[in-house]
Amino acid sequence: MILRRWNVEQQGTNTGIAIILPMSEGETSARSEAEIEGRLKRLAEFYGQVPFVSRMLSESPDLFLPFSDLSRQLLLEPKHLTLKEMELASVAASSALGSEHCLAVHIPQALKVGATKDEVLEAILIGSFMAMTKSQAVALRKLAEQK
Repeated sequence: MILRRWNVEQQGTNTGIAIILPMSEGETSARSEAEIEGRLKRLAEFYGQVPFVSRMLSESPDLFLPFSDLSRQLLLEPKHLTLKEMELASVAASSALGSEHCLAVHIPQALKVGATKDEVLEAILIGSFMAMTKSQAVALRKLAEQK
């Protein structure tokens, strides 16, 4: 099933509320294929490749289109961060999660949008440190609970 987003307006002002409604089969196929191809092309232009998750989800338009909307808003068109800041945050998060594939996408992209190797290194170390201290905090709390 494909979903269609309708923005709700009150007195001519967009409230930021969205209603998600199913689209008919006829509406979905041609529009979805063209929309998916356009989005995949934009990702390839932006990253120099189509990330694996996007490529796999693109085979299921009902999953890919909403995923792609969120991805675009957060990673391609951030509102409050520069692309450089967003990519450094992505590197830090990828490092914390130990996501080799995400690092392979976001490290080169961070450099492409102006981050230095030192800034990328610092983002990696921050993410790694946060992951380390999270595990330490859990383990040390369990130790402290022992009487």
